[in-house]
Amino acid sequence: MSLTLEGPLYDHVLKNQTSCAILVTAYVKNCLIDNALEVLRDKQWEDPIFEDNLYHLLICSCKDLGHLENAIKIFTCMPRSARPNLNIFCTMIDIYSKMSLFSEAEKLYAELKTSGVKLDMIAFSVIIRMYVKSGSLEEACLVLEIMNEQKNIVPDAYLLRDMLRIYQRCGMDDKLGKLYYKVLKNGEIWDEEMYNCVINCCARALPVDELSRLFDEMLQRGFAPNTITFNVMLNAYGKSRLFERARKVFWMAKKRGLVDVISYNTIIAAYGKNKYLKNMSAAVKKMQFDGFSVSLEAYNCMLDVYGKEGWIEEVAGVLTELKECGIRPDLCSYNTLIKAYGIAGMVEDAVALVKEMRENGIEPDRITYANLITALRKNDMYLEAVKWSLWMKQMGL
Repeated sequence: MSLTLEGPLYDHVLKNQTSCAILVTAYVKNCLIDNALEVLRDKQWEDPIFEDNLYHLLICSCKDLGHLENAIKIFTCMPRSARPNLNIFCTMIDIYSKMSLFSEAEKLYAELKTSGVKLDMIAFSVIIRMYVKSGSLEEACLVLEIMNEQKNIVPDAYLLRDMLRIYQRCGMDDKLGKLYYKVLKNGEIWDEEMYNCVINCCARALPVDELSRLFDEMLQRGFAPNTITFNVMLNAYGKSRLFERARKVFWMAKKRGLVDVISYNTIIAAYGKNKYLKNMSAAVKKMQFDGFSVSLEAYNCMLDVYGKEGWIEEVAGVLTELKECGIRPDLCSYNTLIKAYGIAGMVEDAVALVKEMRENGIEPDRITYANLITALRKNDMYLEAVKWSLWMKQMGL
């Protein structure tokens, strides 16, 4: 039995905009898309603005219900005008993005651009997120450039966080710094999520004193840093050799149960790079005492530090621990060892490592050969160094 109305009542529905809207909305909510489209085809009223709003409502209803295929069907069947409806197109770009149909979403964006329709803040947000989700960060940056040229666009908190994350992932520290100070100048009150996002994204773009001020301000306002934020601050303080501050941050994170493997790796690396070897060793023991398995990254850090100092016995001890833990060295481990053996004058051992790498399925890279050649030259084995240099060229490295 057909669910489409007939007779005088149906005639009234076709002539009355409100009645028509009520009926098609009911059809769509019950997944009777064909019936809804039939009513819309048969309607006997003309009001382009009302019709666009109705189609947008129906598409949004499908989206909210999770019936994305139905939304696409309605959009495909709706009459097209010379000037695209910005709200409908943005909703469809978002729907296509949710379904990973990025080529379809990009077509709609291209149509908006050629039509001359002026994008608003919401439109830019939807398009930027579409490119981020598709992994096209360069395209997202281009959209941001277009947006920044429009002086009337004021990003909301969600778009600001998206902008910060994009610039961070693209390594655009200059843009991060400019955006940070611009937001700061506006005097807006930040929430917890904004503090975490800004600290996480802007760590490399800001002086450590400004980062520290921001972190302290966050705590004073009663907001809770997350694990990533604590680790970012650990890294910043470690690189700046502010170890007292780093220790305070570490214990604060530990007290809140937010210390993870990365926290330990970060503080171990900081001690190691600054040759605080006793502190590094103590941090490793503390890591094990707290129930964390020492990670390969931490072992690699120790190999690097001991190797640069020429402490081959300590290097051997780290290798023994690696084997006992059942952890296999990676490319970074081998490259570090080759460099360490070169410093210690153990050239034959360095050359043997290249063979061992291949046997373990690890392909040497440019750094491997560069470290080996440096080791050979350092130990007056110039002919062997030339041979390996020629081998590098043959390999295209």
